[in-house]
Amino acid sequence: MNKEYYETVEKIKFELEKIRPKLIMDGGNIEFINYKDGILKVRFLGECAHCELSHITLKYAIEKTLIEKIPEIKKVLQVKMSVV
Repeated sequence: MNKEYYETVEKIKFELEKIRPKLIMDGGNIEFINYKDGILKVRFLGECAHCELSHITLKYAIEKTLIEKIPEIKKVLQVKMSVV
């Protein structure tokens, strides 16, 4: 991983911290999972993980905001929690 990668990841984490309080107010949260080749993977936690509207939050709030602020991001994907 190069310097640009780590700088982008730091920007992503910084922006996620600004989004997080809104999700926490609704009983949820968001977790950074991975960033590679312009694709950011996140996981919703708490109430957000089970919300039927989480895909809308992901697309029109989180992805839109992050792509505007961090042009290196091309797409944001949700990783679902698995139950073992």
